[in-house]
Amino acid sequence: MDRYDRQMRVRQIGTDGQKKIMQTTLLIVGVGALGSYAAELATRMGFKKLILIDRDFVEWSNLQRQTLFTEQDVQDKLPKAYAAKKHLEAINRNVHIESIVDDANLETLSGYESEVDAVLDCTDNFATRRFLNAFCHAHDLPWIYTSCAGTYASVFPIRSQDSACLTCLIGEAPQTNEASCDLIGVHAPLIPITAGFQVSLLTRLLLDENFEYNVFYQLDNWTMTFQSLKVAKQPDCPSCGSHSDLETNFSEKPVALCGRDTVQFCFPSRKRAEFTQITKRLQAEEIEFSQNPFILTFRFSAYTFSVFKNGRVLIHGTSDLTEAKKAYHHFFN
Repeated sequence: MDRYDRQMRVRQIGTDGQKKIMQTTLLIVGVGALGSYAAELATRMGFKKLILIDRDFVEWSNLQRQTLFTEQDVQDKLPKAYAAKKHLEAINRNVHIESIVDDANLETLSGYESEVDAVLDCTDNFATRRFLNAFCHAHDLPWIYTSCAGTYASVFPIRSQDSACLTCLIGEAPQTNEASCDLIGVHAPLIPITAGFQVSLLTRLLLDENFEYNVFYQLDNWTMTFQSLKVAKQPDCPSCGSHSDLETNFSEKPVALCGRDTVQFCFPSRKRAEFTQITKRLQAEEIEFSQNPFILTFRFSAYTFSVFKNGRVLIHGTSDLTEAKKAYHHFFN
């Protein structure tokens, strides 16, 4: 029996719809809770290719809600994008999976715009979402903004050349992310519900010629309530209006990661990390370390350093930029 038989039996999909799915390349930004579920659904549905981008690695606290990952991934400190690729390839060998261990920004996504057919926002911060809003507008790519925390989720499909964009919905991106799951937690069953809703909207977006944009969806999986609201495109919107510009992502500057007690740095000019050189320095100071092909980890003072091969450095144990800079500059220029 055909692998996708049950899916093709759905009247709204059929054989033609399945062919469309199998010709579609998705960019999934963020491969944590939402992203890992969405990526698994898309893999099982038979999408042509998934491009996964995530800057983080698998941690113990992820396993409560990120079912694609295992305890071994945590012990090996694997980047989420790489670990997801490994597990997804074991699910469906016919889907091509590409992983990018980095921030989503103008540099890392340059060149993908001509390959990607649609984008799923599975991130957890408005700096990245603001970039996606501009990136997808500039290249006329449909994307689906999605967020969840506590027991609440929000989903908003966007094609900002023709529809309201994220800025039309919420105004200028907030400076703080008060609804982050790192701050208020997240009810685990909310994740698959929301990811399923996101991928359902994606499927309709691709297959239904009468798909309706400008609708914002909200749900609460504790009270089992759901509502949809009409959103108007703003003619003077600074993001999707006639004078909008594509900006680079925040990651070029040191930044405190919201709710993580962590500060992120990047080497100048995105220079790659030379693990051999760094380990020699650590050995000279008799500092213990561990490493895999992607990440070098060590402790210094009260902080844990995670040095990525692509030149990003996470300093865990503080959100104070001044203190983090002192620790960072002890090792790096």
